[in-house]
Amino acid sequence: MSRRGIALGAVAVLLSGLAACGIPGESDVRIDGRGPVADTGPADRPGAQPPGRTVSGSEPKTFARNFLTAAAGEAGEAYKRVNEYIEPGARFNPKQDDKGDINVVRVDADSGIEITEDNDGTSRVTVSVQQVGVLRANGSVGAPVQQEKEYSFVIGAAPTDPGMGSGLWVLDPPAVLLMTDDALRDYYEENAIYFWNANGTSLVPDLRYLPRTVPVQRHATEVLDWLIGGPSEWLTSAVALPEGTSPMDNRNVPAPKQAGRIEVNLAVKAGALESDHDLQKLFTQIVWSLRTNQLLDELELKIQNQSKMVEVADDYRRDHPLYQLNGAAARYGVFAGRIYPLTNPGEARPVPIPATENHDIVTAGLSRNGDEVAVALVTRDDESFRLRTGFGPGVANSLQTSQDRYDDMSRPVWLKDAGGGGPVGLVVAEQKLWTFTAGNPNLTEVSFSGAPRGVTAVAASMDGNRIAFVSGGRLYVAAVRPVDGGLNVESPRQLATSLGSLSAVDWFGENLLVVAGLDSTDAKAINRINVDGSLESQQVRFVSSAPVEALAADPTFLEVRPLPLTYETNDVAFVSDTSINRSQIAPGAGEPPASVNSATASFYLY
Repeated sequence: MSRRGIALGAVAVLLSGLAACGIPGESDVRIDGRGPVADTGPADRPGAQPPGRTVSGSEPKTFARNFLTAAAGEAGEAYKRVNEYIEPGARFNPKQDDKGDINVVRVDADSGIEITEDNDGTSRVTVSVQQVGVLRANGSVGAPVQQEKEYSFVIGAAPTDPGMGSGLWVLDPPAVLLMTDDALRDYYEENAIYFWNANGTSLVPDLRYLPRTVPVQRHATEVLDWLIGGPSEWLTSAVALPEGTSPMDNRNVPAPKQAGRIEVNLAVKAGALESDHDLQKLFTQIVWSLRTNQLLDELELKIQNQSKMVEVADDYRRDHPLYQLNGAAARYGVFAGRIYPLTNPGEARPVPIPATENHDIVTAGLSRNGDEVAVALVTRDDESFRLRTGFGPGVANSLQTSQDRYDDMSRPVWLKDAGGGGPVGLVVAEQKLWTFTAGNPNLTEVSFSGAPRGVTAVAASMDGNRIAFVSGGRLYVAAVRPVDGGLNVESPRQLATSLGSLSAVDWFGENLLVVAGLDSTDAKAINRINVDGSLESQQVRFVSSAPVEALAADPTFLEVRPLPLTYETNDVAFVSDTSINRSQIAPGAGEPPASVNSATASFYLY
């Protein structure tokens, strides 16, 4: 079958006989190669598994840290790996229906583990933790189920070997499987898989973790198993969930040592996959989910042993991009109430509004879909604020102004590919979440449950089906779904972060957020955090008397470095610790008044 240049947002809804937004309930994965094959293939990366008990030494704190990594590895073997640390008489004896879920916790590097030596030669380990989530067999990290902030266990010599000849043992273990987030970072690889949204207009990324011990030859099988099993819990309401089909058989053809062809062979119900559009949607979902597969050269999709599509994976992904972008992201800043294009770095583009409309602007949200640009401007009206919106090819020529005024208003954001009704936006005003459209700036409140009152910031993902927001000083993510001209926010999930007093959030990639708040020393900080709350690291730490009012990031990259993160505090916009000044305004874009040197807001158009 020849390649087809069909945009992801223009294809019909996938067939009703697929289990999780386009993937059968069960499917057979065949991997064919063009050369010698290996029967199993070892894990060919050094340091793929955590240290065992016998190499963990006799220093109690080091031993305890290593014990808290022991659960890391392939699903179904966690208890076995942990039990190797535990004295035989105290080992876990899991129930038959126990799925081996691992409780992922965040431990402070300096003070999180305390050691108390007892008179009998043993040591009691006390671990202060933040519950991050539950790592499941399908590679997803779900919301935490444990509430404990502290665990303790005893380590020492085995009763049968008090001379310490065989090293330390865990004598009295915690009651549940524990693993640190550092172990998740060190012994797993992040993989994004994709499901079609409920409208069939865009693919929704779903973050999973694959143990580094899994041979590269098994990567495709693991990914297809994840797709068959359906999306992570918090995304279930955002994607279609039709019925499943069955595999042709259970063959397991070894993978090639070098790049080759991966074959997916499916059996489907009568009437399923009747159109080329249906086939392409399924093929697109699979080929993007296998983007990190090191052995994939060509992907072949078979239906009941009949070859339907064969494509070179890299070429197909280039011709069928995940997101409809028109060039690189562009930076803008607000000086003296006017928007100016910025350079250093970034591609300077003209301001996408008429010059006559470029005044009294506080901040803005800009979005591009092909040649069309949608604009949402927060404008000052005496001591209050209004929203102005519009859209058009290249420039939003006709702007409409909201009827109501508000005491405060955040930077607005746009949902890309949210449905067929035109661009949909979100904004926070007076601690509530509101929606609007490019053609109607009047705000409609978005009602949802599962999070405390007091929304202060909102951000939208590239796919337009997920949002992040700060409410009650806490960080949440949620799936969103357009309905009857409004928007449903589905089952918000709180994310664990080491920061407190959160004030701003934005997307920093497909499955990565940046969030601003206070660290443990009450210093202002901006941290990166995965969309499931699992991994966190510091991006910026600074001293300021005012909180971060807004964040603006470039989330459009997949494998290239993003444009710099910008933030606003005390009515000044910064990159890192440097204010955005008039020297960064693109040549020929005009100049603000001589008395104005720094931008008060900064944002991206992508």
